[in-house]
Amino acid sequence: MILDRRFLNEVQQVLGRLMQPMWLLDEEGGVLLPEGQAGKWSLPSFLEPGVPVAFEARTYLAIDVIPPMVLCAETQGIVTHDTILLAGAMVQAMGRGEAPIASRYDVYRRVLREELTGPELEALANEHQIDLEHSRCAIILQVMQTENESALQQMEALVPRADGDLLVELDRHTLVLLKTMDQVEGFDELRQLGEAIQQMLQNETGHSCLVGIGEAKSSLKALGESYREARRAMEVGLTFQTDQGVFVFRQLVLERFLMDIPRELGARYHAIFFNRKTTRLFNEEMLHTIRMFFAKDLNLSDTARQLFIHRNTLVYRLDKVQRQTGLDLRRFDDAVTFKLVMHLGKSGKDKPKQLN
Repeated sequence: MILDRRFLNEVQQVLGRLMQPMWLLDEEGGVLLPEGQAGKWSLPSFLEPGVPVAFEARTYLAIDVIPPMVLCAETQGIVTHDTILLAGAMVQAMGRGEAPIASRYDVYRRVLREELTGPELEALANEHQIDLEHSRCAIILQVMQTENESALQQMEALVPRADGDLLVELDRHTLVLLKTMDQVEGFDELRQLGEAIQQMLQNETGHSCLVGIGEAKSSLKALGESYREARRAMEVGLTFQTDQGVFVFRQLVLERFLMDIPRELGARYHAIFFNRKTTRLFNEEMLHTIRMFFAKDLNLSDTARQLFIHRNTLVYRLDKVQRQTGLDLRRFDDAVTFKLVMHLGKSGKDKPKQLN
């Protein structure tokens, strides 16, 4: 899309009809609209297209167009949430309506957004020599720091690609690696690839990135579904696995289930074990101990060794949990129950956790 005066005038007319004032910003926070309102706003550190984010008394919404844009409202709340979503949908529709398809990368972008179907998809795939039937997987690479260089500029030389792989830029922060599955043995291999990309980016630039991995799809038209799965993996992972940065959709079945539980119901069950009476018991040290115990498959010796504590100290802590809750975390069934209830405190989230 070419960001011309005619497009901005059309957007201004749309925003002018809203009950609440809205600002249109570029991806760096520079004011595009209203006219005459020059300046630069401080944006949230994490913006997922289509997900309103409350930040510093305002509400922000990233719009999934090229070049990327952000809507901003000076208030928060349910009405603002709904209004900014409506405005974003209208601006997005206007922006995409003008986007030309000039290269195979444009075709892939439209496929990932699920904007191409049927004869139009087949014609464009034939024109740009893209296989309609081929096993591929969408891997999202979300680079957080892009002050001087875009994600593509930082990552293009760092991302290893086999024959048939393609790196597609969606916006300044987001790339999608379309990974051919011909030589991939399993999703653990893809997780290792994501971790290797993170490490290379850290070593070369000092920057970090998040990685979301969707399911493999056998056709071009299904790649949009893989992209949605990768985005969902990142959203769920940022809620339930805050100590990690590579999130695989198929390895988050439990977390996806918990995410869909209504927030009120999850909070009710979470409060069975996590309440005012147990606040002192479940301090950060105890929670870290329990998480490590689960990570070490309930193995007392491995957990104590990893925590640099005596085995008897670990047993003492687990006994305290048993006395207070009635659950012996050394038993598999009790450990599963506790982990589910612990995670239910995060259920029902409707947006990913913001990063600092």
